[in-house]
Amino acid sequence: MTDSLRALKILVIAMGVVIVIGTAVVIITIFQRASANWGDAPANQVDQLSTSRTTPLDSTPLTGFGTRTLEIPRDSEIVDMVAQGDRLIVRLKLADGSRQILVLDMMTGARIGVFELRQGP
Repeated sequence: MTDSLRALKILVIAMGVVIVIGTAVVIITIFQRASANWGDAPANQVDQLSTSRTTPLDSTPLTGFGTRTLEIPRDSEIVDMVAQGDRLIVRLKLADGSRQILVLDMMTGARIGVFELRQGP
């Protein structure tokens, strides 16, 4: 083999190794970022989180509110729920196919408001 072919062969092998190592680094980084904060917190941090919960607005300790019942129309379906601060936003699909958005106070369970979604003209 000539010197130029030998150098080309070494260069191709070296670039292949760099590609394999780079791919491994990318995969490991994605895995580490995806698995961050998924149950790997030390036990003392979990205890602190469960005993010192506060509201995001005024830093007063949260208290339990017991069991609340949310009545929704018959044959309706909860599509989605999102907690935002001290509000719970519930999206409903009603039996007739229309949709509603309920806004609830999470501390009291009180219904703050209802958005009825209808098709416009």
